[in-house]
Amino acid sequence: MVYPPGWVTLPVSIFSLTDRGDIFAGAALTMILLVATLVLLLGLERITQSAAGS
Repeated sequence: MVYPPGWVTLPVSIFSLTDRGDIFAGAALTMILLVATLVLLLGLERITQSAAGS
């Protein structure tokens, strides 16, 4: 995982937390990432369906 100094991405945070043994916090961040990804994908699907239907 490559990221610039001073920045910590969500996947890096999840890895760091689970690596240190804080499984609960890592799982909570994983669920946030999962929901955000799902919302984005569903939104994009609606946009493409409405563009194809027009």
